[in-house]
Parts: sequence; C-alpha cells; structure tokens
Amino acid sequence: MRPRGVVVVEPDKPLAKGLLAEEAKQLLKAKQVKVQEAAAKRKATPIPNRVAYAWLYERWKANGGGPIPTCKRCDALLHWEEHHDCPGFKPKYVEHDDAWHERQEARREEIRASKTKIITCDGCGAELPTLEDAQWHEQYCVTDEVRAERLENRLQARYAHHNAVNGDEDDLSGYEDEPEEDYCEGDDDGYDCD
Repeated sequence: MRPRGVVVVEPDKPLAKGLLAEEAKQLLKAKQVKVQEAAAKRKATPIPNRVAYAWLYERWKANGGGPIPTCKRCDALLHWEEHHDCPGFKPKYVEHDDAWHERQEARREEIRASKTKIITCDGCGAELPTLEDAQWHEQYCVTDEVRAERLENRLQARYAHHNAVNGDEDDLSGYEDEPEEDYCEGDDDGYDCD
C-alpha cells in the first residue's frame, strides 16, 4: 500500500538564521505589499467595456468591427476601452436588510409550527398524529352523530338514481308491474302456448 499523506509539523524555532534569512523575509514582505497595492489599484480602476461586455465585444470582432454598439437602457455608445456607468441601471436583485430576514425567519417558524399541529377528531376529540391514523379514524369513528350522518349519506348515494318525473324522490311503492303479454310464434317452437 502506498502512503496516504505526509504529516508536516511547523517547527517552533525559525529554520534559518543569519543575513540571508533576514533579507528573504524583507523581500517576501515587499512582495506582499506590492500584491496588496496592485489589488487595491485594480479595485479602484473601472472595468473597460471590452471586459464587462465580453460577449458583445467577441460578436463585434467576429463580424469584422462595424459600428460601435449602444447601451440598451440609455442609448450611449459603448466604447471598448472606456467604462460605461449607465444612469438607468437598476440592480437585478434587491439587497435585503436585517428586518426583512427577521420577517422571513418568523414566517418560516409559523410554517413549521403549522406542520407540527396535531389534528383532532371533531366528533370524539381523539388525537390523530399521522395521516394513516386520520384515514382509519374517519372510517371507524363511533359517535352517534357521525354514524347517523354516514348512514344518511349511504342511503342518499344508494337511491340517488331513483327520481320521479317531477324531481321528487321516487319510492316505487304502490306501483304494479306492467302485465306481460304471452306470445307464440310459429307452430311449435318448444314453448307451451295457450
């Protein structure tokens, strides 16, 4: 098996002493100062349009130059070595303050609290913590009101298609079946004909 890594421990004492070590430290400090100054200068100087609008610059070059494009908001020319500060610029995203973040967190807490609410049965008051419990309880709740209501709903569903001509419920009592007529066709077809 190959080794997985090397453990490096920084020594408590400096490794090098003497004139060369001191000179190297000074050179490293000077180099670090130059890097920080260059970064501050880059941050202070505006970005030219050829960098800020690189996609537009590449398309302009690919078409062989031509007229300099304009800004879509203020119709100013976008000279490639200049920086364009558009007066009509609006940031795409809004910077939110601490009060907004606090309101959002309060809203999330309300949502979490509503999700942890335990549902109870209206008829008997039993707690139904899960969806399966609620579905089972809906079928088998034993209160008299619920039982009567379910019976009424079942009866209405069973006889929903029995309606009279005038729209009232048809009970079909008092009606007799229509008399069936006897018939015989042909001489002898296997049936007893009177």
